[in-house]
Amino acid sequence: MREMTEKEIRDFTAEWRWGTILAVEDNKPYAVEVSYASDDNYLYCGSRPGGRMAKSIKSNPNAAFKICDSDPEHKKWRAVIIEGIAERMTEKEDVLYFVRLLAKKMGRPENAFDSFAEKIASNPEESNSIRIPLKVMSGVTNWP
Repeated sequence: MREMTEKEIRDFTAEWRWGTILAVEDNKPYAVEVSYASDDNYLYCGSRPGGRMAKSIKSNPNAAFKICDSDPEHKKWRAVIIEGIAERMTEKEDVLYFVRLLAKKMGRPENAFDSFAEKIASNPEESNSIRIPLKVMSGVTNWP
């Protein structure tokens, strides 16, 4: 096992499409698996507007995002964690940026999720579109 370099962490984050957002709800950990996107500065994700994760992030923005991968026999594996203060996105332009990054990552047309941004803009208090700065990251792997 070895520590991953920042480049390996960023490449893995860009490659993978699914991870787990972790937050704290009433002093208890809570996690939800979600699709995500990233750029040079942030990891973007979201869950059901107004749901349990949205309420958790709103009351305590400390969050972590975990991405893991392994081969079927678990002989080769890698795992990354990104930690930081989750920033709730409530402005339509910010959410549009996120969903368009996500659409591109998922191989869909750029505007595939634009209606989601409209929905968030109409009720920003319920938003759980978040971004976590790519500042505190670590990863381990046993891949060469």
